[in-house]
Amino acid sequence: MLKRFHLPKRPRDLKQSPRPHCHRSRAFSIVLLLFCLSLAACASPFGGGSQTRPTAGAGTPAAGDVTPTASPVVLLGPRPCPTAVQSPAYWSGIVHAVAGVTSVARVQCGNLMGTPQLQALVTVAHQGGHAVDVHVYTDIANPNPQQIFELLNLYDGDAVISGYNTVLTAEVDQNSALNRGRSPGNYQRDLFREFKWSDAQQTLVQIAFPGFFPDLTRYQAEADQAAVNQGHDPWKLDAVKVAQALAASSAFFNWGADAPARLISGGGQHDLNAVVEVKSPHPGGGTIRVSMSRLESNTNGGIWEVTEVSSPTLSISAPAALARLHSPTTVTGRGDAFEGVIGSLRLLDHLYNQVGQAQVRGASGNGSTTFSTSLTYTTDFSAGAQEGLLMLSTPSQADGSIATGTLVKVLLT
Repeated sequence: MLKRFHLPKRPRDLKQSPRPHCHRSRAFSIVLLLFCLSLAACASPFGGGSQTRPTAGAGTPAAGDVTPTASPVVLLGPRPCPTAVQSPAYWSGIVHAVAGVTSVARVQCGNLMGTPQLQALVTVAHQGGHAVDVHVYTDIANPNPQQIFELLNLYDGDAVISGYNTVLTAEVDQNSALNRGRSPGNYQRDLFREFKWSDAQQTLVQIAFPGFFPDLTRYQAEADQAAVNQGHDPWKLDAVKVAQALAASSAFFNWGADAPARLISGGGQHDLNAVVEVKSPHPGGGTIRVSMSRLESNTNGGIWEVTEVSSPTLSISAPAALARLHSPTTVTGRGDAFEGVIGSLRLLDHLYNQVGQAQVRGASGNGSTTFSTSLTYTTDFSAGAQEGLLMLSTPSQADGSIATGTLVKVLLT
């Protein structure tokens, strides 16, 4: 099962004119409403409940259009910075910018710690180079704010506050399959990370986005949402088409664009979740079940993000979804063996490229059995963890195509 990330509670305006004769009825209605919302929040790996919210990237008010509230509250996404601290020039002395060497590129504010107090995300560019530094401060009304997070030397980097109140970073992985051998002028940003506040560690820590298709990271998902809002890729609003696209991808099953698919549950225009069954069109092929949720629990035009792919004959019990892996790692689970072999285990990096592979052999020779397989892998990014996927699949005995498989989202170090 995927871990669930719970968003900060949203403010609810429940104030009404007093009516003595209906206090009991109103109280019951409010309790019932809150109970229903709490159940809906539990149903989505993205958190946030079933409340509709504006689609990502649409209708976000500019700083000058927002009237400050009398009582601070926790809201999702970027917030207008207080006037006194919104200028990049204000932060130059705080980040110790050096004229002609470094400069503050942008200042963003948000409720990154899950409290009404705002934090500031400050990006610093190195002049004449490609490095970008990321700083997060709290107690920003104080002339000496407290730095709670720092990430240095992102190549052609960027950082933004997400609709989930996390910090999203983007940078060039110079050693990736996409950029290796290219000149710097042709580099593409291809590595995206996400950092969330941890009360236990008192800083922002890297987490994995629960989804993995059509987007592996939240940075890519929010960019996709903005594109869909503008009329691009409408198939990402159709649960069946998303499941078929995953099954068709050569990175996964390579079943072709027209593999038979049927909706098992959800998937409606305002549904939060969906489950779709897809069948292999190849001889001896099996099925997979694709589970997905709306991005950031947005039932008002949110795109579908796949959060789980399961198989009727295969399962992975460890590592857990969203776990951080180190090479070598041990993978355990269950599957159907044929002459001792269950199938193939593959580890995919942030570009869906294979970085590790192992044959999976069962504890017994034939039939349903357990397995424990050691997997060694090598990644091209050494400055931190990257999001990736663990895939277990079995071949068709008829033509060698992938018959069925299961996928688990992980962090690779």
